[in-house]
Amino acid sequence: MNNIDEIRETYPRILELNEIVGLYEIHVEGIPQVLKIKILKIGAGYMGIANLAVRGKDAASPYRSLHLQNTKMDALRDAISGFFAFLGEGAEIIEEEDW
Repeated sequence: MNNIDEIRETYPRILELNEIVGLYEIHVEGIPQVLKIKILKIGAGYMGIANLAVRGKDAASPYRSLHLQNTKMDALRDAISGFFAFLGEGAEIIEEEDW
């Protein structure tokens, strides 16, 4: 049994416990906010979560990629790709409070 399992057994009210394995700050040309991406280890995979989401022109809601990846770098690439996917003329950048 690893330490995470022991913690979860000791505190059964914990619903989810993930390790932050990386935090990146990215300055993007023409955007005053700093794009921050945290990389979480979730089970055997990794997920990159950005603090900024992009609502493309005419989109109903903002978008952030939240796909589970095999490596930390793949998770970082996925989160960055998700940020730039709909970034264009008329796009709105939304800062996520719960990132």
